Amino acid sequence: MLNWFSLAWGNLVRRPVRSGLAVSGLAASIAVLVCLWSFGNGYRRALNTELDRMGLQMMLVPLGCPYDAAARVLKGQNLDNSLPASVLEAARNDPAVAVAAPLLLAAVPRPRDGRTDMWVGLDETALDLKPWWKTTSGARWFASEDSVILGCDAAETEMRSAGDRFYSPETGQKLQVSGVLERSGTSDDSLFFVPLSTAQRMFHETNRLTAVAIRLRDPTLVRGASERLQKIPGAQVVTMTEMMGTFLNLVGAVRTLSTSVAAVALLVSVLSVFNTLLATVIERTGELMVMRAIGASRAQVFGLITLEALLLTLAGTGCGLVGALLLGPGLEGVVKRFVPMAPVERLLVPSLQIFSATLVMGVAVGVLSALYPAWRASRLHPAAALKGD
Repeated sequence: MLNWFSLAWGNLVRRPVRSGLAVSGLAASIAVLVCLWSFGNGYRRALNTELDRMGLQMMLVPLGCPYDAAARVLKGQNLDNSLPASVLEAARNDPAVAVAAPLLLAAVPRPRDGRTDMWVGLDETALDLKPWWKTTSGARWFASEDSVILGCDAAETEMRSAGDRFYSPETGQKLQVSGVLERSGTSDDSLFFVPLSTAQRMFHETNRLTAVAIRLRDPTLVRGASERLQKIPGAQVVTMTEMMGTFLNLVGAVRTLSTSVAAVALLVSVLSVFNTLLATVIERTGELMVMRAIGASRAQVFGLITLEALLLTLAGTGCGLVGALLLGPGLEGVVKRFVPMAPVERLLVPSLQIFSATLVMGVAVGVLSALYPAWRASRLHPAAALKGD
């Protein structure tokens, strides 16, 4: 077996350029497929986790595209319009609502620093939706109306800790840091939190809200509650289940399109491996006939060409897996810009299941690519080699 392996490997390395091109094409296709599979699985898992941690079943948002509005709120991004404060009271009066937490979000551009800060105004009911909130220093809530709680990234950027004075030149506000949140891996890490009344005063949004986050007394009451809350003037309801389904469908459609493109690239790679093997068989016709003349059976010749194909495709598959691990983080950074509610944590974490499926696919590619070249090589007649030139 070792002799056949050495012979197959030697035949491949005798033509390094041709073999290298076949391996490179297959590796690129494999890397893209692995990244797509890993990203899709990671996005679904992280989205489920992030929505579960938010502890809410629905949101009231201004009229417009409900899913875009909800996604912006959950990611701490600004909205173009707002809700009247009366919406909050109407939501709290619904018998199915356990918690209705008002939110006011505002973007504060800082062109000198090349960034935009996101400020969030909330009241104490937000703690009922965020029981996992913990602070690395200071208090978990505001000490006064002129207090601010910083996400861990915001605190690092501003170089502030609990008890420090904080001045926002863009809004002209002098505040004191009540606390700094522990890292949560969500958008909270980069946000600036202030009391709702303070945010309304800072951003001239008196009696206005960006959204109302709602937790129900019983999640099974979501349909009835949604129908009632939908009747509130100036507001619309979006449930987290609907939003997650919409996002996953969108990502699924993009993933299907991308996978189709990768599948075409994989087919091209199969043809490349096929062409490499067929060209090798044609060039080595004399050599293969001599092998048949000195006793090699048709099955052994067929197996030799198939082994060469497997070595070629396994090399391409291995390089593709390594490429996915090395290039995945960069590709993820690009993809995250185009998907809604992209979680902060890393998503491209290939699993053993994906690796196993990829290896099986690599073996299948090798076998399929080798069928005709190996059959053609096995049909060579040994008598032709005895006639000489």
